[in-house]
Amino acid sequence: MKIDITKEPPVDIFRDRGKHLRISFVLLALVLCGGGLIVYGLVSDTPQNEFLETLVLALFVVPAMAFVYFGEKLQDYKKLNPGQQKELADLGRKHPEITTYCALVAKQGRVIVHAEYEACKYYDEDPRRQT
Repeated sequence: MKIDITKEPPVDIFRDRGKHLRISFVLLALVLCGGGLIVYGLVSDTPQNEFLETLVLALFVVPAMAFVYFGEKLQDYKKLNPGQQKELADLGRKHPEITTYCALVAKQGRVIVHAEYEACKYYDEDPRRQT
């Protein structure tokens, strides 16, 4: 998610959250199906089957990698822990732009999410802004 703290905060920041959540649930279900097939292959007396191995690979490994990708996207919507809130307050004291952005987010009736926190940290560490 791309956040620019020098502009107005996005009103529809949670627009894609539901989509990412649904995709993650579907991928997790596929991973669990693949895991169930692994257990079935280990516990049953079925002979080694190349089709079953390919199916397990397709249902376990590929969705697991995609699940990690979409799970990482969901991390952007997390609420901040107390340490991060304190660090954000410290950044706000250093940069009035961050304080303004946080005030605009509060005016929308929501709290800062992790993606916005990361954008504020990047704003503080941006080498182009260093004097």
